[in-house]
Amino acid sequence: MYLQLLPVPLILVGTWITWRARNREDYRTVAIYQPVTTVLTVAVAALGLLAPTANPGFTAWILAGLGLSLAGDVFNINMTRDEILYPALIVFLVAYFVYPIGITIYDGFHPEDIAVGAVLLLVWAAVVAHLWKDLDASWRIPVMVYALVMLIMVSRGIATFFGDVFSTTQAVLLSAGTSMLFVADLEYSVHRFKRPFRTIYGPLLYPTGQLLIALSPSYFPVG
Repeated sequence: MYLQLLPVPLILVGTWITWRARNREDYRTVAIYQPVTTVLTVAVAALGLLAPTANPGFTAWILAGLGLSLAGDVFNINMTRDEILYPALIVFLVAYFVYPIGITIYDGFHPEDIAVGAVLLLVWAAVVAHLWKDLDASWRIPVMVYALVMLIMVSRGIATFFGDVFSTTQAVLLSAGTSMLFVADLEYSVHRFKRPFRTIYGPLLYPTGQLLIALSPSYFPVG
């Protein structure tokens, strides 16, 4: 059964339109296509319930994270405004904590997680050091916490390679998906607080990362 793949072409088209609109600062178009793309991504995850090896509990965690991301998209249309960015950050902070909780409930912890965590802690320190002097005092703690939560999410995605609950396909989807979300937000942080880029690629990475995460409930191993 490949029903979960049916919305994917529409998601890719919506992602492309949203990316072009963001770079043109066409927020009216973004306000339409970004939430619609996320709704379709939610549908992809929900269709995972029809897979022969479906795990309703894990799928519910993924749907919860995607639902929160959809709420964040409502705030996240024009990210140049602090009054919009603050609530969006809070919503996404919760969303990106939901994914690792769901993964950990089903997959637990592994000895290899220590090495992965140590490397990602160095990444976190490098990101904070790179941005620190360009952040207003009001943004320093939020950015530190947000980056830490995102890297916890990435670490739990990578951890799925070390357990026996998730398939290799799921491990690839979750690792790549969470990493794309981190890179997208890292690019935006540099763009927003340090130096603006002429072209940003986060609007491509963010929905693609969410799509990969949404596909993961459909590929639990047989037996």
